[in-house]
Parts: sequence; structure tokens; C-alpha cells
Amino acid sequence: MGAPRLIEARLLLLLAAVAAAGGRVAAQDTRAETRPESQGPATSPETIPIPRDHEGPTFDLSLELALRMGRLNNTDLRAAELVPLAAIENLRGAQALFEPEVFGAAGYGASESPTRNIFTPSAERVTLDGELGWRQRVATGGLFELTYGAEKLRQTVVIPGFPNRQYTNVVAATLVQPLLRGAWSDYTLRDVQSSEAQLAGARRRFERSVQDTLLAVVRAYWELVFARENYRVVVQSLELSLEQLRITNERIRVRELAQRDRVADEADVARRREELLAAANLILAREDALRRLVFHNDDGTMWGKVLRPVTGIPGDQEPPDVDWRVPAQVARLRRPDLMALQADVLLAEVQLRTAENEVLPRLDLSGTFNASGIRSEFSNAISDAGDLQFPDWTLRLEMSVPVGNTAAVSARERARLDLERVRRQLYSKELDVDREVRDAVREVRTLAERIRAAKETVRLAETNLDTEQQKLRVGIGRIFDVQKANQDLREARSRLLRNQLDFQIARVNLLYVQGLLEDPAAVGSGTEGTGPR
Repeated sequence: MGAPRLIEARLLLLLAAVAAAGGRVAAQDTRAETRPESQGPATSPETIPIPRDHEGPTFDLSLELALRMGRLNNTDLRAAELVPLAAIENLRGAQALFEPEVFGAAGYGASESPTRNIFTPSAERVTLDGELGWRQRVATGGLFELTYGAEKLRQTVVIPGFPNRQYTNVVAATLVQPLLRGAWSDYTLRDVQSSEAQLAGARRRFERSVQDTLLAVVRAYWELVFARENYRVVVQSLELSLEQLRITNERIRVRELAQRDRVADEADVARRREELLAAANLILAREDALRRLVFHNDDGTMWGKVLRPVTGIPGDQEPPDVDWRVPAQVARLRRPDLMALQADVLLAEVQLRTAENEVLPRLDLSGTFNASGIRSEFSNAISDAGDLQFPDWTLRLEMSVPVGNTAAVSARERARLDLERVRRQLYSKELDVDREVRDAVREVRTLAERIRAAKETVRLAETNLDTEQQKLRVGIGRIFDVQKANQDLREARSRLLRNQLDFQIARVNLLYVQGLLEDPAAVGSGTEGTGPR
């Protein structure tokens, strides 16, 4: 037997017991005694059991706890939080451009040459050389390099005026500085600035994902509360229908009504039972939706927990009496999605500056300074190089101008279009933010009024149902009117409950559209321990 049918069976047994204990069988000639004096529901809402699809442990869940669990456990957030971490690594990689580089080389060479003349007899030469250097990119776009090189030459033949062993030491410094294309810090720092803008955008988008998740948790929580409370409303409506069917059967038994008069009541009971089944399934679906948001299921027990919301529905609350322009200004400053688009604008500006630089011709200035020492003794050679005894320096200017440069010009125009597109998206989003704030403020005020109107509607529906029941008792009413009044009361109660919970969602949504939905404790504060059971 399914969970809804089990609950319905228990309910029918409970109603039957109440009817047996409180019903009275009267004489056929006394019409007033054949009808009960009270037509109210036999079961209070607090004692109505809530259906469940399994016999798992009950997990008492407050709204604040649900928000905290959703922030920590939501699997979508756990995936989204890796995006900013990847952006941090991209920034670290871009900043590594200015990390120095140490390089070195070592070599060994041997050669033999034949006798060419008396001045160049045959010889065997062995060369050992090594180099050690420091290379670093500077913020102006230049590349600085400092090297030290040593070489040893040994040959087996002695040439007059030329030693058979020779040591060479060279200390050199070189700087290559672009003057047009690729020059200065705006170009050199482009990757760093782009990575910083991407990191800022990734962080803001993750913040928005957090707020999206928190709002989804709030919606799912109050939807579960609504499903549970609405189930109790449907149960009470079914009780009234069953009670009306009992009265009709009793009147048929004492021959006041014909057998066919019970058809309408039986159809009404069947309709209420169908509504009860739908209400029970809605509870299970809403419970699954909330589980999906607040549990990560690493231990495999997520679907085995029966959630019981314990945050009560707050009483009447007055809507905030503020001009929409005030929260709109807050939203312009705090909305993470707006700040993410602002970061996109910064990124597009960096890309445009880079593209504009690429259009320029190349003009590079290179300078070299070195000092060398060549001696037959290693100590003398290194002394000459270290003391800069024989300096040598050069300056060189190199220029290249692309003909046409169509690719660079096209890239620059695309960058301009991209920047304009992102700026327009930002402006469009600002208009959307204003509209969302206006809608949120209007929704809160409207729901507050709808709650007050729904309460009056419930009071009127209760009065109408009592009136129709009284008219039916004295024989001047119709069963159809009682059924309609019962349906109106059920709809009025559901509408009141829906408006009350929609008001709570709208109150949180007002924080969301301002970008203030950040603290689960502030959002989830409410009356604990007095909520639905």
C-alpha cells in the first residue's frame, strides 16, 4: 500500500471512530435529532500525519540551517567555486612573466687542421667553454640580460706569437627595449590586467551563484511548508465531505432522502480523495527538491532522510515603506552580476589597448655593453673582464613597418566592437536591475495586501459554509451549496497559505535583487520550534 493510501486509510479509521463515538441514532419522527449539531472537522490540523515515501529518520530542518547546509553542501556550488580558483592560477601564470630566468651552457670541442704553410702547421685544438646568465622582462616591455662567459683553448702546436693555451672571459649586459609596438607597461601588463579582470568577474559570478542557490533554498523550503500545510487543508476538506456523506446516508436510512441523493456526496468525496493524493505527491516532490539543494549525498543517505521544516510561518508583517530608488541604488553597488559585467568592460578595454598597440610599427632600441679579457692565464683573463679593462658597447635601432597590416587593423576593430557590446550589455543590465527592484518592491506590497484580503475571504468562506450547513439541517438548503461552500473554504485557505509563503519568498527576493542575499543567519531568522509538524 502506497504512502498516500496508508494515510487515507488511517484518516478514514479515525473519522469512523469519531463518528461512532459521537453519532447518535434518533427516532424516525424526530428530524432535528437525525443530524449532528456540529459539522466541524473531527481532526485538528496539528494531529494530521504527513505522508512519507519511506520510514527513514526525521530530520528537523530550520530555514537558517537549510541555508547554511545549501551554502556548504550544494553540489553545483561546489563545482562553481573551482572557477575562481582556476582564475587565480591564471593570474599567477600571467605574473610569472616578470620572474627572472637563469640560464647556462657548457661545451667541449676538438678539431685537427692539416699543414697549410710554414705559418699554419698542422695542429690539434681542444676548446672548453661555458656560459652563465640572468634574463628578466621589465615592466616597460624590455628584456634585460646579463651574462658571463669563459672559454679555454688548448692547441698542440706552438705558433710564434700565439700561445698554445688561451683563456677568454666575457661579462656582457644587453637590453632590448621596444619603443612602439609592444612597448611600455600598458602592453607588457596586458596579461596581468586581463587575468585580474577575469578573476574579479569569476568571483562576482560565483557570488551570484551563491545568492541564486540561497534564493532557491528559500523557495524550496517554503514550497515544502506550503505543500505540508496545504495537505492538512485538503484533509480537513475531505473530513467535511465525509461528514456530509455520513449525514446523507443517515437521512437515507431514516427515509428522508432517496438513494440517488448520495451520488453527489460520493462524487465530492472522490474528488477530495483525488486532491489528497495530489497533495501527498506534492509533499514528496517538494521534499526531494529541497534535499537536492542542501545535501551532497557523499554518504549515500540523502534520499533516506525525512525532512520536517520547523521554522514557523511568521505572522503579519508590514511591507517596507521605501522608495524603489533606494534599493535600486544599493543594487547598483552590490549586485554581483553587475560587478561581473563591469569586470568584463575592464577586460575589453585591456584587449582594445593591446589591439591598438599591435597596429603600430615595430621600433626597437637595443644596447649592449661587454668587457672581455683574453690571457694565457685564467686569473689574468678574469681580472681583465671583472675590472672592465677593455669595455665595448653598441647601440642599435631596428624598425619594421608592415605593409597593409590588415590583420592587426581588423583585430583592433573587433576589439572596439566587443568593448561597445559589453558596455551596452552593462547598461541593459542596469535597466533590468531597476525593473527587478521595482517588481520586487511592488510584489512585497501586493502580497501584504493579498494576505489581508485572503484572511477576510477565509472568514467569509467559513461563515458561508456554516450557513449552508445550518440551512441543510433545517431542510431548506441543498447539498450542492454545502459542497460548493466546502470547496470555497478549501480554496480560500490554500490561497491564504500561498500568499503568506509567497510573502516570505518575496521578502527574501527583495534582498536578492539588491545583491544582499549573503548571510544565511539573517535570511533564515524566524520563529523556531513553532512551525508546521
